Amino acid sequence: DIYQQDLRLYPLREGYENGHLIVPPHGYTMTQGFHSFDHPVRIDSFQPHGHLRMNAASLEKFDPKTGRTTPISQISNWSATWHHSHIYDSDVAPLLAPGEVLVIKQWYDNTADNPNNPDPDQWVYGGSRTGDEMSHAWIAVTHLDDEGFDQLVAERREREERSLAGSDDD
Repeated sequence: DIYQQDLRLYPLREGYENGHLIVPPHGYTMTQGFHSFDHPVRIDSFQPHGHLRMNAASLEKFDPKTGRTTPISQISNWSATWHHSHIYDSDVAPLLAPGEVLVIKQWYDNTADNPNNPDPDQWVYGGSRTGDEMSHAWIAVTHLDDEGFDQLVAERREREERSLAGSDDD
């Protein structure tokens, strides 16, 4: 692999950790963040981050040319007691073409039904304390050039065609 992973911060949205993330008492909320690249990338891993009231997260890609949204990962019953990085095998790691939009969604439950919730009577705001909430994810990407992207797409298409024909030799 001649490409290098990127370890920069790409803000998906502004303000959630500065008081703009609000979960009402006995209520729910959902956040969304968006990022696109002007070149192709491969998503290598996804690790959502939240605190006690976050209970689900998803990663999707949106193609503005077709209007199609494709699910990448859905983490239901998420728990702050285990922060897990979901690492994709390189032969199936999601690929984003230039201009496609990475969409992260996170859901929060501030009700008594949430077993991790210490106090459903509290208003919960974005912040760094355990009793606050966060809405972000660590996403490892490999930046590709057009030739490398086209090669990966062709290899996957060929493998899928072999599999559908019943001759998957991988």
